[in-house]
Amino acid sequence: MELGEARRAIDGATSVDELFGVLRGLRDESGLAHLVYHATFVPAFDKANALLMPTYDEAWVRWYVAQDYFSIDPVLRAARAGFLPIDWMTVNRSSKEARHFFAEAESYGVGRQGFTVPVRGPVGERALFTITSNATDEHWHRWRLSHLRDFHLLAHYFHDRAMRVANLRPANVMRPLSPRERQCLERLMRGQTPGQVADVLDLSVSAVHAYLRGARQKLECATIEQAIVKALRLDIIQ
Repeated sequence: MELGEARRAIDGATSVDELFGVLRGLRDESGLAHLVYHATFVPAFDKANALLMPTYDEAWVRWYVAQDYFSIDPVLRAARAGFLPIDWMTVNRSSKEARHFFAEAESYGVGRQGFTVPVRGPVGERALFTITSNATDEHWHRWRLSHLRDFHLLAHYFHDRAMRVANLRPANVMRPLSPRERQCLERLMRGQTPGQVADVLDLSVSAVHAYLRGARQKLECATIEQAIVKALRLDIIQ
């Protein structure tokens, strides 16, 4: 499933169950082992782990919850400590506890490889979007270089929709701009034309116009000039 098609499927989901179905469809069409969305903290919710959508085997999910692995999962620990995406290959496995956890996870079919994107929402919510694979180290390294940018964008888009369909975010909160939408606005602010922006970012001119249109709609502005001013005022661009 291409990024645009995936975004349309996410937009079309009107409930948590439908969104979970989209996640399963993405897993099946991408050939990955699993995809997981995990809202670890939401200000509107009074406890941790507000929303969890794992495509893992249900036996692993039950075992994970029963053992309270939320508190020892090395990937969760790494995600809490930073903002950058986490390749599971780089996670510290020196402790006996960590090695046991990963071995147990693999025995339940979680996947040999994994990549987790931490997401920070506009009203302080925090979430993780994870993809896993059974690829060899060499194949995984090549694959992630080609595809992980799209999954990074998808993580933020999926989180935004999840917060809305689960009613965990106030309705009047603005949808966050994507990295490309911000880049296009910033370059337009600096005096570049859409054609020049397209050349610099290696995009088509129509794609640049689409990103600018998306940014204007999210900022609820009638013109692109108004959108630039509002984005500057909100410190979205600088």
